[in-house]
Formats: sequence, C-alpha cells, structure tokens
Amino acid sequence: MKLPPVIARTIVKTALRTSFKLPSLLPLPESVLRRAMEGGSLLFRPRADAIVEKVSLAGVSAERITPKGKVDRVLLHFHGGAFFAGSARTHRALGTELAVRSHARVYMLNYRLAPEHPYPAALHDGLVCYQALLDEGWHANQIVLGGDSGGCAHILSLAVALRDRGLPLPAGLVMISPYLDLTLSLPSVAANARRDPMVTAHALRRGGDGYRGDIAENDARVSPLFADLHGLPPMLVQAGSEEILLDDALQFSERARLAGVEVNCHIYGGMWHNFQMFNALIATADQALDEIGHFIRGTV
Repeated sequence: MKLPPVIARTIVKTALRTSFKLPSLLPLPESVLRRAMEGGSLLFRPRADAIVEKVSLAGVSAERITPKGKVDRVLLHFHGGAFFAGSARTHRALGTELAVRSHARVYMLNYRLAPEHPYPAALHDGLVCYQALLDEGWHANQIVLGGDSGGCAHILSLAVALRDRGLPLPAGLVMISPYLDLTLSLPSVAANARRDPMVTAHALRRGGDGYRGDIAENDARVSPLFADLHGLPPMLVQAGSEEILLDDALQFSERARLAGVEVNCHIYGGMWHNFQMFNALIATADQALDEIGHFIRGTV
C-alpha cells in the first residue's frame, strides 16, 4: 500500500536532498561517491518474480534479468550515474521492474566508467554487447536499447554508431531522464536548480568532464543532443518536470522529431530525476514503468 501522493513525494524529496544532493556538492573522491551509491541501492528491493544472474556478455560484466514465462524480446540497458558511478547492482531493482513489465530479458551492463575509462570505452562496450546479442540469435527487431541519465547518452551514441556503420538498428530506444548535453547550458539547468531534489550541475559537470576527456563538451560524440538523428528507431523519453535535465528531454525530442524520428516524450508533473526507481512509494513511478513496458511490448 502506497502513502498518499503528497506525503510520499515529500518524504522521498527530503531524503534525496540530504543523502544524495548535498554529498554530490562536496569534494569527495569518485570512489567514495560510488560506494555511497552502491550502499543506497540496498533500499531498492528487486522483484521476486524475476531471476537475476551475473553473466559476461562479450567480456563485459552484466546482470541478466529474466521474468517468468516466455521471453521473445531483450532490453540492453545502460545504467545512470553521471558517467562515473552506478552499476548493475545499483539498478537491479529497476531492471527487474522493466523485465517483468515488458516481458523482456534485461541485460544491465557494467560498462566501463569514467574518468578511468573516458569516451569511447562505454561505446565500445555497447557495440560488442549488441553484436553478442545478434550472435546469440536475437534479431535486431527484438532488441530495445534502454538507458537512464548518462546511460541515455551511451545508448543514443550506440544507435548513431550502428546506423553509421550500416548495422541493423534496434526496434526502439527508452530514455529515462536523459543527460545528453555536457555543456549544461539549457535553461532548466538554472531554472530548476532549487526545485530538483536530487541532481546538481556540479556533479553532472564533474562526471561529464571525466567522460569527455580532451573532447569539447559540445562535440556530438559525447553530447549526442547535437548528433545527426535521422534514421533512428522509435523512442520513448520520460523526465520529471522538476529536474534540471528537463530541457535535455524536451530539446532532444524536438530535434528527433525534426529529423523524422518517431518520439513519445512524457513529462511527469512534480517528479524528479529517475523517479521511476521509487515505485515502491510513488504511484506515478508505477505509471511510468507501465508506460515503458507497454512501449517495449508494442515496439517489438
């Protein structure tokens, strides 16, 4: 049973400001922030009706999450964490939700993280994992790419690379609270700085700088908001109205539509970055997860 919406939102936002937003402003080593994110993931309980296995996909560590029943589609998901944090473990609960609601096998990748492994390390990990799925017998039209936060930059760069190399494209892309513009110059970054209970431009810039290395922050290779988007598959984009990355979602969706891409962009009022992970408390998160499941089932 979920709490009344106003109470649930207040509790979660207060907890996030204290445990996530404030520490992200401190000059802490990446290793400390990573351990904190790993520890915080223990608060999110995976579903019992999905099997989680540690696997290696083309040499890349991953968790394979399989729901009960017949599975004839697969979601290749890149977790968030501003390019320098996060793992399959931190996103395990989200992975089980996505698996069950979409009736898909989910691969949650432990791709290489910045700053130790800047661009294009994560892209290379994505390319070999995608090819491994094809080699296993999955058809491209059975595969959906998923990402949250910085993971959205990875899946968009992967889709662009597949297109440019003439390789078969996935059936669709799912983006949760996308972080696609390393310049952090869009209006919502400043306009929602106080309202956003979770994410700061300081943390995003720190992660983005480690990820891009010597590449300019507005280079489409690392800021795929500026990439050529023509010919890409259908996409579902979700974001919260209170997050500083709101305009990443809005501007990307508009650019994609102008390029002829089919895009469904849903902005959830009163919600924050990656709010979908809080579905145990927030009814709106359940609705968003159901929308993702419906999109994946309808796309494949």
